[in-house]
Amino acid sequence: MWTYRGDEPTVVQWLVTIRVGHEGHRLAAKAARRRHRLIGATAVVLAALAASASFTSLLSEPRAWLQVTAGALAVATAATALLHTLLNDADVIAAHQRAGAEYGDVRRQLEQAILSERITDDRLSEIRADWTRVEKASPTLPGRASRRAAQQLEALAETVAPPAAATPATVARDAEIDEPLKELTAS
Repeated sequence: MWTYRGDEPTVVQWLVTIRVGHEGHRLAAKAARRRHRLIGATAVVLAALAASASFTSLLSEPRAWLQVTAGALAVATAATALLHTLLNDADVIAAHQRAGAEYGDVRRQLEQAILSERITDDRLSEIRADWTRVEKASPTLPGRASRRAAQQLEALAETVAPPAAATPATVARDAEIDEPLKELTAS
């Protein structure tokens, strides 16, 4: 049975890809929610304008441009409401949220395996099977969300400073600290 260290290039690449999927689906749900609210608010504003224009045309002397404006606003309102309905954003949001949660679960499984320092072939196969299941069940991730997630994760990785180089003093101090642990684990 093969075992892998947590810093193997393939394992690290898996973790990065799963993290992009996790964050990407979260961002896709957020964008769909924003779009849903924007289209809904637009439909409400257009409906209010169409109603105002039609009442104004009824109360004042007939003006053709006002009646045409009221009709155009009514058509725009209907088109916006239709778009709002057909996009089915509520289901899209729920699907991306579910996919993000499932990707997060797979990411935590892989992180836990990495923390154990040795990952067996069997464990990697289980994680890969879960990942494949999540990929198949997930909605398509928009390219924009995927790119934004990758950029955010790169920026996050750049802000994390690499550990300072070990000096002889810190190596000696760490060895002294580890000595009692070695004695405890040896018995």
